[in-house]
Amino acid sequence: MDDHSPSPVLITDKDISFPSFTVLKASAGSGKTHTLTQRLVQFLLSEKIPKNSMQNILAVTFSNNAAREMRERTLLWLKSICFGDPEKTGEISGIVSPESGDIQGKAGNLIDEILGNYADFQVRTIDSFMTSIFKASAIDFGYNPEFDILLSSDAVMSYAFDLFLRDVREGTGKAGLLEAAVRILSEQKKKEAAYLWDPSSALLDEIRKIYRKLSAGGRRPLIEDLSGDMAGLRNIIRTEVEKLEQMIADSGLDRRGNSCYGAIFSHVREGRFPDIIGKGMKNPPVNRPKKGQESSQMNYDNIISMWSGLTSLISRYTALYARSYYCPYLQVYEAFRETVETVKKNQGKVFIEDINRYLSEYLDREVVPDIYFRIGDIVFHFLIDEFQDTSPIQWRNLFPLIENALSMQGSAFIVGDTKQAIYGFREADYTIMKRLESENPFPSAEHSVHELDTNFRSRRKILGLSNTIFRELVPSSDTYREAGDRSGLTCFSQKVREGGKSPGYAEVVVLGRNDEEPPERVKIQELVEGLTGRGFSYGDIAIL
Repeated sequence: MDDHSPSPVLITDKDISFPSFTVLKASAGSGKTHTLTQRLVQFLLSEKIPKNSMQNILAVTFSNNAAREMRERTLLWLKSICFGDPEKTGEISGIVSPESGDIQGKAGNLIDEILGNYADFQVRTIDSFMTSIFKASAIDFGYNPEFDILLSSDAVMSYAFDLFLRDVREGTGKAGLLEAAVRILSEQKKKEAAYLWDPSSALLDEIRKIYRKLSAGGRRPLIEDLSGDMAGLRNIIRTEVEKLEQMIADSGLDRRGNSCYGAIFSHVREGRFPDIIGKGMKNPPVNRPKKGQESSQMNYDNIISMWSGLTSLISRYTALYARSYYCPYLQVYEAFRETVETVKKNQGKVFIEDINRYLSEYLDREVVPDIYFRIGDIVFHFLIDEFQDTSPIQWRNLFPLIENALSMQGSAFIVGDTKQAIYGFREADYTIMKRLESENPFPSAEHSVHELDTNFRSRRKILGLSNTIFRELVPSSDTYREAGDRSGLTCFSQKVREGGKSPGYAEVVVLGRNDEEPPERVKIQELVEGLTGRGFSYGDIAIL
């Protein structure tokens, strides 16, 4: 971002009201890292910002690379101010009040302070911050403070599972749980036309997935006994199918060839109820009668009504089946979890996914001041980047810390873009940020929502293509409209940066397959030749 003015969403230090809670929506290329760094430098240099010592400000990112980049940018900005760079000095002078004094000298002193006490310069990943809290309270969790954090739990889980299996004896409760889980695995492999040579390995894979899922969400498994409900529903479905079959036979209507009813009827009579799941219920079992056949029309209407009721019953059965399907796995997981915890404590190991779960339970006890006391400082100002990638348990852990900071006239400044949420597979939930755009969970703090609406990365043609796709085509699509509205893809605002440069280039090409020569390569070559021929340099072109 090479705009020479302060970010339009940042105000002067004397105009900020504390406590302050700010949400900043920032699309790709709109300068969010620039704005975050500018906010951090403003807070460090100002005399008007309360409790703004280096160790009292925490900037949170979600990757080591992002943390390193922000640290570098902050130091470069301070260095530029120290040496009197007019651009950077001008930007900060616009948001730091004159009462702050000699900001050039202050910038130099801050550089010395940061380099001399680098551990107090808190630009960190959320995992490293939570780990520091966990380490400070390790004894409360039953761990030696010198524990090791494992990024991969595979080796410890395998060792613990071997110990668990050694304790299983035929006829015991544990053996029954394993048999039920292995039975499900075997059925899965049969459908895949494979033979389950090693059930313990396949079962451990499922247990690992459950462990990671529950740890990421900070939840305990809900194990339900739904066998009675499912047995009752099977009897009702069996009765309704027999009634429907008799009604069809008595109606004189022609059976429909492309209906799934025939398969459902066979599966229910043979007791293979899982096989009725997933059958398309759109087409009824009989054809519509021709005009003028009033008596047949009545029979048809009755059959359609019963078919609709059967569809609802099968839907209810599917939901119960899905909820009960993993119960054997969950029961094995619960029995195995104690062994895992014992092994981890004996070896002094902690899984990275455990930390948030442990802290969630700990912070629920309202021990926030104690936490700060143990880590040796207190955070009054939070700056959080890529907030759309926050998971529910991470937000649950950050919430009481931010709430505590705001109660002492602090601030929180969160930046993100729900359109760029990509970590759903790690339990990230972009709706947390979406909710904060309209709701303030901190009633005592002033709540403001801003948007960076100028794109400094792309030119007019590319932004025009984005607007056409997301502001015009997506809202008119039944398939994508809801997802677009929920994520913010259909309501963003991005303006082209002013300037006399070329409008850029954008084109959509649909390529067919050609076994003789890949058409993608040929088309790319033609595009690059055409663009360079029109005055674009190779540095203007990116091929992804």
